[in-house]
Amino acid sequence: MNSWKMKEIIVMMMLAVACGVLYLGWSTLWLPISAIFGPVGSNWMFGIWVIASPLVAYIIQKPGAALIAEVVAAAVELFTGSHFGLSALLIGFAQGIGAEIAFAVFGYRKFNTFTLMLSGVFAAVGSMVYSLIVNGFAYYTTTTLLLTFSLQLVSGALLGGLLAKIIVDALIKAGTLNGYAIGRQRKQRAA
Repeated sequence: MNSWKMKEIIVMMMLAVACGVLYLGWSTLWLPISAIFGPVGSNWMFGIWVIASPLVAYIIQKPGAALIAEVVAAAVELFTGSHFGLSALLIGFAQGIGAEIAFAVFGYRKFNTFTLMLSGVFAAVGSMVYSLIVNGFAYYTTTTLLLTFSLQLVSGALLGGLLAKIIVDALIKAGTLNGYAIGRQRKQRAA
């Protein structure tokens, strides 16, 4: 069950690369949004930066899929010119670990809406842990820390986990994922 098929690796890489390009565009959009909403208020955008993890994990449903997808997406963002520099890759690793934990908690057996949203929440936790290690608690006032973290948690759940579920469910309906774990499960339930 845990051995990876070549088509799973290919679809994971394709989706991770696509997410990495999306991340770069989202990073560019973050600059004017941050100017409008401020650095705290712009955290509603956070969840898109973690969508690779639940998206790929929901399709592949194997240990490591969430972490690998997030790291590859972050690497693509970095190497395509992200103004966040090397921190894009490092924070992607922290987010990927967080997302991976959500699936590991359920033994990689539950890939429902709750688990996908939880992966976005845990990715936000990974992100905040990274930020606190790099910047220190003194970087944030208590209010800034709580508001930033709260917005990231909600955005991770909605724009990361829930949006990933909506996208994958649409792909399933289109029949494009029949050869993957998620597609086979849907066929078995329908039979």
